[in-house]
Amino acid sequence: MLAALNIAALGLGVGAGGLSATVAAFAISAVLSLLGVDNGPDIGLFAGVLVGLGTAGWVSGRMANHSERFHGAVSGLLLAGLVIVLARFGGSPASTSSVLWLALLSSVIAGTTGWLAGRRKRAVP
Repeated sequence: MLAALNIAALGLGVGAGGLSATVAAFAISAVLSLLGVDNGPDIGLFAGVLVGLGTAGWVSGRMANHSERFHGAVSGLLLAGLVIVLARFGGSPASTSSVLWLALLSSVIAGTTGWLAGRRKRAVP
């Protein structure tokens, strides 16, 4: 199954997911901080990661010729791996269970959005 992966779809999905996660995290953090929310940056980071995972799955699923859900899930896992590596080098105190939870969450969110993108692609002539 790994030989049937569209590497360009995965790369573009991870790139689009990373970019959208960054933009969403900064925007949401800024708005929440201006509104005086104490944990605004933390909430913005969490929301940004969710937006990024959804975007990565959607773009990968939309570009894939087949197995849209699989492409979405793999792009989500790649993006989660990137987040984990950056967090570890940044000195994050995240526990192993948190890392495993992120991996599960990423495959579910990105796989679902990849599947939705594939359904939409087939529905439009």
